[in-house]
Amino acid sequence: MKRISKKLLCLFAVLALTVSVGGCKGSGGPSDGGETTGPDEGTGGSGSTNKPVLKMWHITPSDAEGNRTILLNAIKAAEEKFNVKIEETGTENEQYKTKIKSAMAGNSGPDLFFTWAAGFSQPFVDGGKVLALDEYLGDAKDRLLAGITDNFTYNGKIYGLPYQMQVGALFCNTELFEKYGVKIPETYEELLTAVQTFKNNGVTPLICGAKDLWPAMWYYDVIALRTAGAQLCNDALSGKESFDRPEFIEAAKKLVELTKAGAFGPNAMSVSWDNAQVDFAQGKGAMLFNGNWVTGNVNAETSTVKGKIKAVRFPLIGDKSSKTEYFGGAGDGYMINSATKDPKLAADVLIFICEKLAHDMYEANTGLPGWKVEVDESKINPLTQEIAAMTKEGTAWNLWWDVFLEGAAADTHKNLVVELMAGQITPEDFAKEMQKLNQK
Repeated sequence: MKRISKKLLCLFAVLALTVSVGGCKGSGGPSDGGETTGPDEGTGGSGSTNKPVLKMWHITPSDAEGNRTILLNAIKAAEEKFNVKIEETGTENEQYKTKIKSAMAGNSGPDLFFTWAAGFSQPFVDGGKVLALDEYLGDAKDRLLAGITDNFTYNGKIYGLPYQMQVGALFCNTELFEKYGVKIPETYEELLTAVQTFKNNGVTPLICGAKDLWPAMWYYDVIALRTAGAQLCNDALSGKESFDRPEFIEAAKKLVELTKAGAFGPNAMSVSWDNAQVDFAQGKGAMLFNGNWVTGNVNAETSTVKGKIKAVRFPLIGDKSSKTEYFGGAGDGYMINSATKDPKLAADVLIFICEKLAHDMYEANTGLPGWKVEVDESKINPLTQEIAAMTKEGTAWNLWWDVFLEGAAADTHKNLVVELMAGQITPEDFAKEMQKLNQK
């Protein structure tokens, strides 16, 4: 019996080795760092070794996330269209940031991977770890919204594809505007007039939530977009231009002027974002400049302003303002590992998935499309429709500054804005301190 057992064990070992080697030959792409799903996991594919295999990493791991189903459906559709097996692996947001940086640095990243634009992915591009997509895009480039790939463009080449965009809009409580006979502002002067009228009537003109820093930062950043323009903002954030120049000083002065005029109410510095957005949804403020995600809050069943909110562009300032330049854009999307074995296949699959995500997420009211999609508009929330229609003509985008800058530089910027609003720093010194970020 012992001799038979040993023979069986040897046979099993040989079989296991054969299966292992066969599995390696069928992988078809870069290593996933030891965390990919198995051939039959995640997407429900057949795991056939006759199909090429692409490994894909993303940040939607939980079945509780509504967009996970949308993502898995897009992956399944791509598998069927291109006769490919896609092994998807989801990881929680913060853990993913460490995981993808480590994998790309160690040449063990997947074929397709979710990532953040601008500074986050710069090291991947600089290290030659990412595939330039220009030669693979073809007419797909015409189906992307104008300027939506700007944050994924490095040295004139496109290295990533977005599927959705985020955009800042000025949300206006039309009930309060009508009650006090105020015009929805299109210029900075009209904004000051609206601020004064609402303040005189005991209404907070602009909801902020400065206690959490970033909501206050939004107001400076969009004002700078209006005084400097998108190109100069992006160049300064990239270190190609200086923050210590008249356009950014003017933006700081405008923010101070609004603050002194009572635009943000008497307690803006002590109100958190969570409380601020609740206040707006309860009709306690006339305006709120923030992201398109505000639509969910003001349309909730608990909201008293449902159906009373209008989304418009932030008012124009001076002759450098453009109504087609927006604060936001595509801050995240997908890239392709330059080590992938079949770049054309990987690019075709990625283009298909990103465009489908853009369509399906918009149709499900869970995101704004970064692509020119056609859906049954009757299914789309009216406020979301307003924002989508407004931004279709967008020509340039300025990404959230704390995302563009990242890390300590982002924290410095947010703190400087709050110090500016609190009168602890002058507009001139604010610009000088901002420029120090480009000198480190």
